[in-house]
Amino acid sequence: MDKITILKKVNIVPFLEKLKKSFDVFLPVQDKDKAVIEFMAADVLAEPNDGKLSINLKEKTRKSPKSIFFPSSETLFEFEYLKDSKNPDITDIRIDDKSVQKNGAPKQKLIFGLKPCDTKGIRSLDLVFNESGKQDTYYSGKRDGSILISIGCHIIFPDCFCPAVKGNPFDFEYSDIGFIDLGDFLAVLKISEAGSAGKILEDCGEYFEDMDFDKNMSDKIEQIKSASMEKFEGWVKNTDGLASGSEMEKDFSNSEVWQKISDKCVSCAACTYVCPTCVCYSIGDETYNMNGERYRCWDFCTNYNYTLEASGHNPRSRVFQRYRNKINCKFNYFYKRKKMLYCVGCGRCVEVCPVGMDIRDIIIGFSK
Repeated sequence: MDKITILKKVNIVPFLEKLKKSFDVFLPVQDKDKAVIEFMAADVLAEPNDGKLSINLKEKTRKSPKSIFFPSSETLFEFEYLKDSKNPDITDIRIDDKSVQKNGAPKQKLIFGLKPCDTKGIRSLDLVFNESGKQDTYYSGKRDGSILISIGCHIIFPDCFCPAVKGNPFDFEYSDIGFIDLGDFLAVLKISEAGSAGKILEDCGEYFEDMDFDKNMSDKIEQIKSASMEKFEGWVKNTDGLASGSEMEKDFSNSEVWQKISDKCVSCAACTYVCPTCVCYSIGDETYNMNGERYRCWDFCTNYNYTLEASGHNPRSRVFQRYRNKINCKFNYFYKRKKMLYCVGCGRCVEVCPVGMDIRDIIIGFSK
């Protein structure tokens, strides 16, 4: 009889504690005071918090985990202007590159409790920042050797729509280890052959057990998967027609269409800051006397200043022009370059939009 490997929920914390010796471990943590769930370093659970912090593997985090590899703000390098007081004409500049590790290689990162849509979001970032020959050293230094452990979604929220963008709640394609929640324990449905995923299970074997994978177990797993898909209530519309970009291009210059679509948008960027796949950023310098730093921080294409040129001209001065670019970026431009839709259907943008814009209406509208 076949066997399936399981991790009892009572062993999750000891399992992660052991992993902390080799990895920087992150997981979804709920702050009861703030009523939010965020990916945090596992160390926060060991700190005194009067029970305010707890692991939450069921609900979505407010923001995606992309900031673990692509921080909202990070220093690229620090610099110092140097002058010779005796020879003022002699100047130099000292640069301290923050992508270079001074004290040996840092711990690799391990994220536990990801939703499958978020692993797909990290894959999207890889295609931008970590392609062979085009690597962003600041990103690759955090991402290389990392482990993504996801749990399939048996709870579907009203704003979820991953099937509409070629996903599903049990898509473990980009996970190193994929679990399904079976009540008192998590069962392993996928272990990546690449990387060190298999070694993790070997090294932490005391926390795992083998269970008979009989017909009852198989039927239960299929029932959970089917029940999850049934909860999407009509959002299981595939976007094959949209992925070609043909419909987008047909109406690309039709300002009336896009003005109607973006009529409510206030360019607040709430959707950008929770999105797993938005990759726009700006670079700036901060100086104080002779010292300074160059940093990069998240930006967004619906920001008026994002495309503002030094001449004062802005090729996307209108809201509808910027919003049109945002939608085409995710469903047209990136697909042509990477053969992957840059929307994972997590629904966070729907949840946080202050004016009630729903990207699903746009997707379905174009793919009819």
